[in-house]
Amino acid sequence: MASDKPKKRFYKRWWFWVIVVVIVIIIAIGSSGGGDNSNSSSSTTTTNSSSSTSTSGIDKINNTNFSDTSGQQTTTVSKAEIKDVSDQGLTDDNGNDIKYALVINMSVKNDANDQATAYPAQGHIVLPDGTQISGAEGLDSSLDSAFKEGDIEKGAIVKGDVYFPLKDSQAKSIKNAQFKFQVMCGDENVTEKNYTVNLNFK
Repeated sequence: MASDKPKKRFYKRWWFWVIVVVIVIIIAIGSSGGGDNSNSSSSTTTTNSSSSTSTSGIDKINNTNFSDTSGQQTTTVSKAEIKDVSDQGLTDDNGNDIKYALVINMSVKNDANDQATAYPAQGHIVLPDGTQISGAEGLDSSLDSAFKEGDIEKGAIVKGDVYFPLKDSQAKSIKNAQFKFQVMCGDENVTEKNYTVNLNFK
Protein backbone atom coordinates (compact mmCIF):
# COMPACT_ATOMS: atom_id res chain seq x y z
CA MET A 1 0.00 0.00 0.00
CA ALA A 2 1.60 3.24 -1.16
CA SER A 3 1.94 6.03 1.34
CA ASP A 4 0.22 9.37 0.54
CA LYS A 5 2.48 12.36 -0.31
CA PRO A 6 2.30 15.11 2.32
CA LYS A 7 0.19 18.07 1.10
CA LYS A 8 1.97 21.41 0.48
CA ARG A 9 1.14 24.15 2.88
CA PHE A 10 -1.17 26.76 1.35
CA TYR A 11 1.40 29.56 1.40
CA LYS A 12 3.70 27.44 -0.73
CA ARG A 13 1.19 27.16 -3.54
CA TRP A 14 1.47 29.46 -6.56
CA TRP A 15 -2.14 30.59 -6.54
CA PHE A 16 -1.79 31.93 -2.97
CA TRP A 17 0.95 34.36 -4.01
CA VAL A 18 -1.01 35.46 -7.07
CA ILE A 19 -3.90 36.38 -4.76
CA VAL A 20 -1.54 38.24 -2.39
CA VAL A 21 -0.02 40.26 -5.24
CA VAL A 22 -3.47 41.18 -6.60
CA ILE A 23 -4.63 42.32 -3.14
CA VAL A 24 -1.48 44.44 -2.62
CA ILE A 25 -1.98 46.10 -6.02
CA ILE A 26 -5.62 46.89 -5.25
CA ILE A 27 -4.70 48.41 -1.87
CA ALA A 28 -1.92 50.52 -3.44
CA ILE A 29 -4.22 51.87 -6.15
CA GLY A 30 -6.94 52.67 -3.61
CA SER A 31 -4.53 54.59 -1.36
CA SER A 32 -3.07 56.53 -4.27
CA GLY A 33 -6.52 57.60 -5.54
CA GLY A 34 -7.61 58.81 -2.09
CA GLY A 35 -4.48 60.95 -1.80
CA ASP A 36 -5.14 62.60 -5.14
CA ASN A 37 -8.71 63.46 -4.15
CA SER A 38 -7.50 64.98 -0.90
CA ASN A 39 -4.94 67.16 -2.70
CA SER A 40 -7.49 68.20 -5.27
CA SER A 41 -9.93 69.26 -2.56
CA SER A 42 -7.24 71.25 -0.76
CA SER A 43 -6.21 72.98 -3.97
CA THR A 44 -9.80 73.95 -4.75
CA THR A 45 -10.26 75.42 -1.30
CA THR A 46 -7.13 77.55 -1.67
CA THR A 47 -8.21 78.82 -5.07
CA ASN A 48 -11.65 79.79 -3.82
CA SER A 49 -10.15 81.54 -0.83
CA SER A 50 -7.78 83.62 -2.94
CA SER A 51 -10.43 84.54 -5.49
CA SER A 52 -12.83 85.71 -2.78
CA THR A 53 -10.20 88.13 -1.41
CA SER A 54 -10.41 91.21 -3.61
CA THR A 55 -8.97 94.67 -3.08
CA SER A 56 -11.53 97.34 -3.84
CA GLY A 57 -10.09 100.43 -5.49
CA ILE A 58 -10.47 103.69 -3.60
CA ASP A 59 -9.42 106.14 -6.29
CA LYS A 60 -12.07 108.85 -6.53
CA ILE A 61 -11.79 112.02 -8.61
CA ASN A 62 -13.73 115.28 -8.47
CA ASN A 63 -13.15 117.74 -11.30
CA THR A 64 -14.08 120.81 -9.31
CA ASN A 65 -13.24 123.62 -11.75
CA PHE A 66 -13.73 126.18 -8.98
CA SER A 67 -12.37 129.67 -9.65
CA ASP A 68 -12.72 133.01 -7.88
CA THR A 69 -11.09 136.40 -8.32
CA SER A 70 -10.92 138.67 -5.28
CA GLY A 71 -8.49 141.44 -4.40
CA GLN A 72 -6.80 141.10 -7.79
CA GLN A 73 -5.96 137.51 -7.01
CA THR A 74 -7.40 134.49 -8.84
CA THR A 75 -7.72 131.27 -6.84
CA THR A 76 -8.53 128.07 -8.71
CA VAL A 77 -9.24 124.55 -7.44
CA SER A 78 -9.22 122.33 -10.51
CA LYS A 79 -9.32 118.79 -9.13
CA ALA A 80 -9.60 116.77 -5.92
CA GLU A 81 -8.62 113.11 -5.78
CA ILE A 82 -8.69 110.43 -3.08
CA LYS A 83 -5.90 107.96 -3.74
CA ASP A 84 -3.21 105.63 -2.42
CA VAL A 85 0.01 107.63 -1.97
CA SER A 86 2.00 105.01 -0.04
CA ASP A 87 4.54 104.76 -2.87
CA GLN A 88 5.52 108.44 -2.43
CA GLY A 89 7.07 107.99 1.03
CA LEU A 90 5.08 110.84 2.60
CA THR A 91 4.69 111.43 6.34
CA ASP A 92 2.23 113.57 8.29
CA ASP A 93 3.06 116.22 10.91
CA ASN A 94 3.53 113.49 13.53
CA GLY A 95 5.97 111.50 11.40
CA ASN A 96 3.46 108.77 10.53
CA ASP A 97 3.46 107.30 7.02
CA ILE A 98 0.65 108.54 4.81
CA LYS A 99 -1.10 105.71 2.97
CA TYR A 100 -4.22 107.44 1.67
CA ALA A 101 -4.76 111.13 1.02
CA LEU A 102 -7.21 113.58 -0.41
CA VAL A 103 -5.03 115.45 -2.92
CA ILE A 104 -6.26 118.85 -4.09
CA ASN A 105 -4.75 120.47 -7.18
CA MET A 106 -4.99 124.26 -7.06
CA SER A 107 -3.38 127.51 -8.17
CA VAL A 108 -3.20 131.11 -7.01
CA LYS A 109 -2.39 133.98 -9.37
CA ASN A 110 -1.48 137.41 -7.98
CA ASP A 111 -2.26 140.42 -10.19
CA ALA A 112 -2.02 142.95 -7.35
CA ASN A 113 0.85 145.37 -6.75
CA ASP A 114 1.97 143.76 -3.50
CA GLN A 115 2.71 140.24 -2.37
CA ALA A 116 -0.16 137.88 -1.72
CA THR A 117 0.03 135.02 0.77
CA ALA A 118 -1.47 131.52 0.66
CA TYR A 119 -1.05 128.57 3.03
CA PRO A 120 -3.72 126.09 1.87
CA ALA A 121 -2.13 123.16 3.76
CA GLN A 122 -3.05 125.07 6.93
CA GLY A 123 -6.65 124.78 5.81
CA HIS A 124 -8.98 121.88 6.56
CA ILE A 125 -11.17 119.24 5.01
CA VAL A 126 -14.53 118.97 6.75
CA LEU A 127 -16.53 115.74 6.35
CA PRO A 128 -20.35 115.52 6.52
CA ASP A 129 -20.18 114.09 10.06
CA GLY A 130 -18.21 117.14 11.21
CA THR A 131 -14.80 115.48 11.24
CA GLN A 132 -12.07 118.04 10.53
CA ILE A 133 -8.89 116.88 8.77
CA SER A 134 -5.76 119.00 8.79
CA GLY A 135 -3.42 119.26 5.83
CA ALA A 136 0.07 117.75 5.72
CA GLU A 137 2.29 120.80 6.10
CA GLY A 138 5.89 121.02 4.96
CA LEU A 139 5.54 118.76 1.93
CA ASP A 140 6.33 121.70 -0.37
CA SER A 141 9.98 121.45 0.67
CA SER A 142 10.34 117.79 -0.29
CA LEU A 143 7.73 117.15 -2.97
CA ASP A 144 8.04 118.87 -6.35
CA SER A 145 4.33 118.58 -7.12
CA ALA A 146 3.23 120.13 -3.80
CA PHE A 147 1.79 123.65 -3.64
CA LYS A 148 4.61 126.04 -2.61
CA GLU A 149 3.14 127.89 0.35
CA GLY A 150 3.98 131.42 1.41
CA ASP A 151 4.37 134.69 -0.48
CA ILE A 152 3.24 135.08 -4.07
CA GLU A 153 4.96 137.94 -5.90
CA LYS A 154 3.22 140.44 -8.17
CA GLY A 155 2.36 138.79 -11.50
CA ALA A 156 3.31 135.31 -10.25
CA ILE A 157 1.21 132.17 -10.26
CA VAL A 158 1.74 129.23 -7.89
CA LYS A 159 0.36 125.79 -8.77
CA GLY A 160 0.51 122.46 -6.97
CA ASP A 161 -1.08 119.78 -4.84
CA VAL A 162 -2.24 120.04 -1.23
CA TYR A 163 -2.35 116.76 0.75
CA PHE A 164 -4.82 115.81 3.47
CA PRO A 165 -4.02 112.43 5.11
CA LEU A 166 -6.95 110.02 5.42
CA LYS A 167 -7.61 106.90 7.47
CA ASP A 168 -8.39 103.75 5.48
CA SER A 169 -12.07 103.91 6.42
CA GLN A 170 -12.30 107.57 5.42
CA ALA A 171 -10.66 106.97 2.04
CA LYS A 172 -13.18 104.24 1.23
CA SER A 173 -16.32 105.96 2.53
CA ILE A 174 -15.96 109.67 1.61
CA LYS A 175 -18.57 110.79 -0.90
CA ASN A 176 -18.41 114.53 -0.28
CA ALA A 177 -16.44 117.05 1.74
CA GLN A 178 -15.61 120.74 2.04
CA PHE A 179 -12.18 122.28 1.49
CA LYS A 180 -11.74 125.36 3.70
CA PHE A 181 -8.71 127.65 3.38
CA GLN A 182 -7.68 131.30 3.51
CA VAL A 183 -5.88 133.63 1.12
CA MET A 184 -4.40 137.06 1.90
CA CYS A 185 -4.59 139.15 -1.26
CA GLY A 186 -1.93 141.65 -2.34
CA ASP A 187 -4.30 144.50 -3.15
CA GLU A 188 -4.23 147.84 -1.32
CA ASN A 189 -7.00 146.66 1.03
CA VAL A 190 -5.08 143.46 1.89
CA THR A 191 -8.29 141.56 1.26
CA GLU A 192 -8.65 138.46 3.41
CA LYS A 193 -10.60 135.79 1.55
CA ASN A 194 -11.96 132.68 3.28
CA TYR A 195 -12.90 129.94 0.84
CA THR A 196 -15.20 126.93 1.15
CA VAL A 197 -15.05 124.62 -1.86
CA ASN A 198 -17.54 121.75 -2.04
CA LEU A 199 -16.12 118.43 -3.22
CA ASN A 200 -18.35 115.61 -4.44
CA PHE A 201 -17.00 112.16 -5.30
CA LYS A 202 -18.77 109.46 -7.31
